[in-house]
Amino acid sequence: MFNETKVRNFKLVDKTILSKTYGFIKGSEILEKKEDNGIYTVKAKYLVSKNIGDDDFFYILHQMKKPKVGVIITNLTNELNKISRTAIESELSKYGFNLFDSDRIKQISDYNSLANEGLDVIITGQVTSEYAGKYYGLESARSKIFLSSYWASTGKLISSINEESGGSDITKNDAIKTAIKKSSQLAGEKLAKDIIKTWMDYLANGLPIQIIALDVSNDEYNQLLNRIKSIFKVYSHVYSNNTAVFEIESTIFTDDIYSLYFSDYILISQNMMLIVIK
Repeated sequence: MFNETKVRNFKLVDKTILSKTYGFIKGSEILEKKEDNGIYTVKAKYLVSKNIGDDDFFYILHQMKKPKVGVIITNLTNELNKISRTAIESELSKYGFNLFDSDRIKQISDYNSLANEGLDVIITGQVTSEYAGKYYGLESARSKIFLSSYWASTGKLISSINEESGGSDITKNDAIKTAIKKSSQLAGEKLAKDIIKTWMDYLANGLPIQIIALDVSNDEYNQLLNRIKSIFKVYSHVYSNNTAVFEIESTIFTDDIYSLYFSDYILISQNMMLIVIK
């Protein structure tokens, strides 16, 4: 049956790899259900795409459950920073990413606090642009941009991208704006692909998830540790000042982890890679 987990079988977002499959299920309809002596039989109709073209390729990407991403560019004027950020966000949107409020990122600089509010990936960057003279009667400029993406909950680097581009327009200022927009679009597309490749690799092999339990005693910590060890692969665990932190690998998302295994605790916050309970 078609659902988001079907995509877990693909390690990389690679059109060549996807085109080697016989097809994928885009939709389904249950026609008949029956039960006989504990044996359940379901008759269903599926909408299957045999050839994965550009539209179907992007359909897969948009159907995936993906991290929520935030972008912040800080080293230029507010106007130029916004041009760069908007261009990057536009590329992320093309690949189906949900975007985090950029104004909220400016208000809260601490990554852990942003992660607690639902941010999964933070993209930071610096962009420069300079006038490059006349070009076929128009003013021209060159722009360079450096972007890095991190998991908000851990600060771990996902990918870094360098890109540059030129732009021309009637005025110097407009040429600079055009160059910034073009370099940001190029870098944004490359970074979006890198994040998706990393994400799909995690989906195929296991998500690195952090579970934080607040206000727990030492006995409760040990009980939690035994519970988690019986379900997940545990990379590390630590207990200090009534707070327990567990680093695990999971094949299910955090919302399922909480509902299945920790519903007896109060959910404080969560994102795709972090659960905070109490």
